[in-house]
Parts: sequence; structure tokens; C-alpha cells
Amino acid sequence: MTGIQSRSFSRRTVLGAMAATGAASILGAPLGMSAAQAAPSLASAYPSILKFRVQRDGGFIGHVMERYRPVGQELQVDVFIGFVVSLAFIPLYRYEHRAREIWREGRLVRLDTVTNDNGEPQSVTGRAGSDGFAVTGTEGALTAPADILPSSYWHPRFTESSSMLDSQLGRILEFDIAKIGTERIDVLGQPVEADRFAMRGDVDLDFWYDADRVWQKMAFTIKGGFMEYDRVAPTAEDEGLFGSPLSTGTALPPPGTA
Repeated sequence: MTGIQSRSFSRRTVLGAMAATGAASILGAPLGMSAAQAAPSLASAYPSILKFRVQRDGGFIGHVMERYRPVGQELQVDVFIGFVVSLAFIPLYRYEHRAREIWREGRLVRLDTVTNDNGEPQSVTGRAGSDGFAVTGTEGALTAPADILPSSYWHPRFTESSSMLDSQLGRILEFDIAKIGTERIDVLGQPVEADRFAMRGDVDLDFWYDADRVWQKMAFTIKGGFMEYDRVAPTAEDEGLFGSPLSTGTALPPPGTA
């Protein structure tokens, strides 16, 4: 653990490796359904809360969670990340992240994030416009393609992508994705057949999706340490963590804020 450098750990792996396919319903409306009606169904195969237990070299360091819920004709995806890397019970590195994604008619129309990268505050705002997706982040401003995916990894089209928006810093990350094969993995105590994909480029990691293109697992190596995300069941307390302030007091803007 002492070999981890906080900036490298977070920027290349937490949301580059946190920092997330050809389902017809995400590219357009299914037959008989309008595009507006299709928007909340983007994550219909997902549970209301997807939760991962995160380990480094077999030692628990925190959780990654995503919540999916329709809000009118839109889909809202909330992200919670909390890591603490310790040595002999002494915290060496803390990473906290909150994000809110709003999807409409199959595309990201709004993104708000706040991050505490071991004491360094970071934030990203993104809004859909006539010429693409306008982003302002820690590393400046840019206009991303209108169909850009954020680095939350849940979207069924992710395995067909070659770039994504880093939700921590607001930059574009580029990569190649290749399917390695189908493997049987343990998910919530049950064997699941899942397709394994390798991402290589600005971000290097392996991740697994089941037959419904639900994200089930992630693994990567950083600074000689093996990081692994394994699904666990959410608890009643998890609901209240989404949108909660960081330990620094920083919070996401209220929903609906311009």
C-alpha cells in the first residue's frame, strides 16, 4: 500500500478505472415506444442499486455504488465512491466521489460531480447543447461528442465505445476494447456467465458484463497492487449515501439547479 501515489491512484484508476453494446433500446426507441419513453429504460436490467466491494491485494478499502431511477421521462443515475487506503489502521489515502447523471432519449444531458482526492477538491459540470456536450472540469473546458458516455461503466453501449468522459476531471479518455471471452464468475454467491472485456489505452482494466449487459465485476493492477470490484448486496443504509456531502462538506448541487 505504501507504493500508491494518490494522484496516480485516483486519476488513472478510480474514475478511469471506475474513472464507465448494442442493445436496440439504448440506440433508439424499441418498436412501439417513443424515444422519450425509452429513456428511463436504459438501465432496466439493473437493480435499483448496484454495489461493489473494493479490495486491494485482498484487503478491503471501500465501496462503489450506483443507483438507477426514472424521474419523469428521464433516467437519473447517482454514483457514490468511498475509498480509504490504510497501513496499520493509519489512513494513508482517502478518495470520495459523488456524481449525478441525467439521461434523456438515450443520451446524457447533464452531469454534476464533486470529488475529494485526498484533500484536493475537484468538480465537473456537463450540459448537452446544440453542438455537443459542454464540459467544465478541473482541467478546463471542452465540448465532447453528443453521445459521450461518462466513466461510470454501467451503460450497455460501453463495450462498443473507444472514448469516455472522465467524470472526475472532465477530460476525454481514449482506449480500445476487446472481448476476451466468456467466464463463469461468482456474483452475490451465485455462478454467472459473463463476458470479459479488456480496455487498454488511457485506462487499462478488465471488466465483466452478463448476458443482459449488466456490469458485474472489474479488476486491474496499479503500482503492483491488484484491485478488484466484486458485487455485494446493498443495505438499507446505502440509499442515504447517494448525494451525501463529502467529508470536506462539499456536496452536489440540488437536483434541477441550472
